[in-house]
Amino acid sequence: MKKALRVTTTGEVEEIDIAEDGLRKLQTAVGGWVQAIDLTPTLTLWCNEEGKLVDLPHNPYGQFLWNSTFGAHTDYIVGDIVVTGGTDDMGDTMGLGESDEAALRKALAKLANLVG
Repeated sequence: MKKALRVTTTGEVEEIDIAEDGLRKLQTAVGGWVQAIDLTPTLTLWCNEEGKLVDLPHNPYGQFLWNSTFGAHTDYIVGDIVVTGGTDDMGDTMGLGESDEAALRKALAKLANLVG
């Protein structure tokens, strides 16, 4: 299993397996073509490449992850996102590691309490 977390604009978190047909599953999860953004060597955020063009709603959870990495006011994250592990030596997407998943879930839950 290659575990990934889909985070909706409303903060719902869904675990998905990207071991098979990973690209198709990522595209389905974000509703279109995907753009990969490396947050850290072990975390990649995937979003809809055309999200701003098609006016998808703001994702405060994705925004939090972006701001935590790149600083506030450098971009605006819209639409549902997926967070995976980084990439391996061959450039293939990895699943989330246990410690990264636990930290991510904890941060998203804390943010949900602030947003909600």
